[in-house]
Amino acid sequence: MQVEADSSLTAAIEKRRRQWRDLDGAARLWSRDASLWTDSGEDEWLGWLDIERPGRLTVVDAAGRHVATEAATLAGHLAGPPFDRCLLLGMGGSALGAELLWRALPRQVDADFVVLDTTDPREIARALAGVDPTTLRVIAASKSGGTLETRLAFELLLNRLGEAAPRAALAITDQGSELEARARTAGVPVVFGQPDVGGRFSVLSAFGLAPAAVAGIDPEPLLAGARRMAAGCHRSDDGEATNPGVELGLLLAAAHDCGRDKLYLHAPDGCAEMVAWVEQLIAESLGKGDVLLLPVAAAGLSVESAPDRIDIELAPADLGAELFRWQFATAVAGALLGVNPFDQPDVEASKVVTRNYVERMKAGDAGTPVGVVRLSEVTELALDQLLGTHVATFPDRGYAVVSAYLDRSHRNRELLDALRRGVARRTGGATVLGFGPSFLHSIGQAHKGGPNRGLFLQLTADPPAGDVPIPGECLTFGQVQLAQAWGDYDVLVERGRRVLAVHIDGEIETGLRRLIDALA
Repeated sequence: MQVEADSSLTAAIEKRRRQWRDLDGAARLWSRDASLWTDSGEDEWLGWLDIERPGRLTVVDAAGRHVATEAATLAGHLAGPPFDRCLLLGMGGSALGAELLWRALPRQVDADFVVLDTTDPREIARALAGVDPTTLRVIAASKSGGTLETRLAFELLLNRLGEAAPRAALAITDQGSELEARARTAGVPVVFGQPDVGGRFSVLSAFGLAPAAVAGIDPEPLLAGARRMAAGCHRSDDGEATNPGVELGLLLAAAHDCGRDKLYLHAPDGCAEMVAWVEQLIAESLGKGDVLLLPVAAAGLSVESAPDRIDIELAPADLGAELFRWQFATAVAGALLGVNPFDQPDVEASKVVTRNYVERMKAGDAGTPVGVVRLSEVTELALDQLLGTHVATFPDRGYAVVSAYLDRSHRNRELLDALRRGVARRTGGATVLGFGPSFLHSIGQAHKGGPNRGLFLQLTADPPAGDVPIPGECLTFGQVQLAQAWGDYDVLVERGRRVLAVHIDGEIETGLRRLIDALA
């Protein structure tokens, strides 16, 4: 990792270094002392420090037999029929780490890999288009086992796989969860997660290693790198050799102190998955109370310097080491900034409201919230004024978010990137693009739980004519996606956030072009 530091940042780092030494931080972190943070149960979420333990995983096979095995030999227990496409059903930490390993590491299996972390019916239809159930592999991953998106997608895929499910599917979850029960009923093998490892810290546990085994990835180089980094992070604070995890944590805390709280992340060798993984780890762990460290995917944005910006070049050369270092650094920064980096209290808020909208939709009530602007009802002049007024509320040291509850097609991405750049030009500040509902499980915590410095533009659209029905429910995926958007909107409004919601009730590309033109 590379980062440029000026004199003020260097001074802030040294101040935080003295504080860390006074706290005896490294020793207390390794001893799992919850009082190093907020003394609210942090010690219950530090299982990721036991880097030797992830090498041994527990599998419940289709017959219900418990098998303990080394990660290096896990592939044999998870072997199914040959496949040419793998669908990973998971949200946030249950999917981002696995996708990173699959993309970045050498694998023996030559197959398409698709992460289905959405309820968008267009994306779901595209992921299933032309799929032969006899050559499909499905991995459902949810730590809690009750994640809405994963549960619904798993039911859909079990329905598609039929009798092939016990051979072609796999579940990863904590023991005793709803997902384990459903998988066992369907005869699908289960790999257990570790109860003391949270989702975004789970890449070096079952949630990363089991999908890697399915891909034929040798985990030993990855785990060896993590062990080397863990040894380096054991170094005392007053030793001659630096502690790489502590040094990165000091940088994060000092950047916050200096007001350089926008972390522009540059992908290593085009590996955008590394940016996405770090983004969730930082935003969901540290975006709470009066603390904000906003990760920004730097690709395609201006390289001009800004007083609230710090550029970080990510490195995957020794991926296992980098993963452990970022996790350790996040724990260090959380302690220095006075937050619990292992909870996500504000992620649940929109889930509760979403469930209410889902029930209303089942009863036939579309339930569009008051304040949502329907694009077909707005003239060009009114749209110009609406966006201009909204952008004018951009706060000091703020950031802007384009939240798109839309299909992540290549064309939509191009248009939304153009819209994002337009917002960045108009505000002059950091601007991020998130696709709903997946971003709710990552950077969404900072939106609702961090300081009120965000400017939000939420975009939704009508479900397509070929909306995908949910097996066993009088509901479609498109309706659930809208319910999630409305839940997100309601909570942002309730918390006094600056939010403008625009519903594209027509052709999506046309609607996006109208918004781009209005910003220009």
